[in-house]
Amino acid sequence: MIRFLLCVLFVAVIGQLADGRQRTQKTVQTERREATRKIERTRKELTKNEQSTRRELLNLQVLEGEIRDREAEAERLAGQVAGLQRESRKVADSISANESRLAELRQSYGKAVRALHRQRQQASGVSYIFSSTSFQQARSRMRYLKELGEWQKDKTEDIAALKASLEERHRRLDTLTSRVAMSADSLAAVRRVLGERKHKADAAVGSLKRQSRNLQRVLEEQQRLVKQLDDELDRIIEAEAEARRKAEAERKKGGKETPEAGPSKPKAEETVAPDRLTAPFEQCKGKLPWPLDRKATVTSTFGRHTHETLERVTVQNNGVDFETSPGASARAVYDGTVSMIIVMEGYGNVVLVRHGEYLTVYAGLSDLRVRKGDKVEGGQLIGTVFSDPSDGNRTKLHFEVRHEKTKLDPMLWLKP
Repeated sequence: MIRFLLCVLFVAVIGQLADGRQRTQKTVQTERREATRKIERTRKELTKNEQSTRRELLNLQVLEGEIRDREAEAERLAGQVAGLQRESRKVADSISANESRLAELRQSYGKAVRALHRQRQQASGVSYIFSSTSFQQARSRMRYLKELGEWQKDKTEDIAALKASLEERHRRLDTLTSRVAMSADSLAAVRRVLGERKHKADAAVGSLKRQSRNLQRVLEEQQRLVKQLDDELDRIIEAEAEARRKAEAERKKGGKETPEAGPSKPKAEETVAPDRLTAPFEQCKGKLPWPLDRKATVTSTFGRHTHETLERVTVQNNGVDFETSPGASARAVYDGTVSMIIVMEGYGNVVLVRHGEYLTVYAGLSDLRVRKGDKVEGGQLIGTVFSDPSDGNRTKLHFEVRHEKTKLDPMLWLKP
């Protein structure tokens, strides 16, 4: 399309310069140079417009990723506020019930103490015992006075314990009220930021719609690069499978028995990192660490789906794209072997790490810290993520999980 426009422009410029006069060779050369300059300026302008569209699209993808993160955070905070409010209501209800019980206990205890006080005004405990008409009656009165003293002590302790419990519940209610207020403030702040992000995303969508032709070319280019990487990965995986089949055939032909390899175990003196996974890869679904050494935003999710905000735009992604800060490094998510390193257009260095029948793919790397055939451990840094200086040092990692040639959704394998 761009080539066609440039050709049309070239013809138009030549036509404008040819004013019907007989031209000398020098005039023709001057006209051609001027036409070439105009064509070059137009080409640069078209390229600049496409680069601008590409940046707008990437900015939109980042905003969409941030919106997803903020919405998840808002949902979490809303749930936290609702839970704290329910707990606050329960504590408030228990305080009300215990205060009623304490009032009743104090009232009944007061009546009993007043009655006992009147009795003691009439006679002391000693005279009460010695006024008995028999030894048996004196023993009964002694037991009664003892039980009465114990009852008084128990009631006093009950009142003190209930009062202490109420004080503790009041403190708990104050704490819950404070936490509800803080969570509500955090929720409001997240929602404000979410609104700002959505406003920016709407503006980006509007801008991209005005650049529909450029957008279409940019999307087509992105999908071309996706397919190119996919085809190359399939070719590599198929070649590895063919090599294994040949090796197995040679083994059988030679009559040699090769013991089946079991899962690797760390040596006795080897120290295993606390978060290093030791279970078989297939049992680690939902447990793998993120493939970066720092915080990142998911800008493009797995699969073929309609674009979140651009109508009638369908995208295909065989993995997940992360945007992070300059200087970030990619890290292996599980123990494995670097089976291949390739360089691909649009992705830079691509590292394949094999974990038995599974593979993880790390694309978009500049400086590498591993070579083909290296054994890597989960969490080990394998290379620096490339930062594009022509695009504000935007730093992106493309990550895939595969079961041989079958593409899997990486987000189902990574820890939430």
